[in-house]
Amino acid sequence: MKLLILSDTHGYVENARNIIQRIGKYMACVIHLGDHDKDAMRLQSEFSNIPFYVVRGNNDYGTDTPTELMVRYGGKKILLTHGNKQNVYGNLNVIHYWAMEKGADAVLFGHTHTPFYEDKGQVLLMNPGSISRPRQSLTPTFGILEITDTGIMQGTIMEYHGENSFFPSKYYL
Repeated sequence: MKLLILSDTHGYVENARNIIQRIGKYMACVIHLGDHDKDAMRLQSEFSNIPFYVVRGNNDYGTDTPTELMVRYGGKKILLTHGNKQNVYGNLNVIHYWAMEKGADAVLFGHTHTPFYEDKGQVLLMNPGSISRPRQSLTPTFGILEITDTGIMQGTIMEYHGENSFFPSKYYL
């Protein structure tokens, strides 16, 4: 099964909408890691046939969206957070150990607008980057987390080059 991971749309949903239209039917769910959770709610109303999981980011106000969420897919515990409370700009050790304490097999986060992927053995860490406002990467990015029938997890950072053009980023394979 495959999970579509988005983050940091910041009011610009067109790229996310195009991706969901194109590959949403192949995904078990869509995960939005905050900034802006209202974008995720809009997309969820447009694609009501796909389960959505959403967490609040540091730019999400006046909402009761949770700041963290644990979901289970393929026998794996996947911890969702925006990452600002775990200081992901400074050091990823904090979010890594936090996820271990929570018993997560993977932690998905955003906040930096910069894609990141590392399988640390005990916990897989993945930041899909920003689909709307990338920072260090000039190309908008999103993530796909695949969980095989045997429970192996593999994340892929995807570059978005327009409505019908996206492919794995050579930097995160």
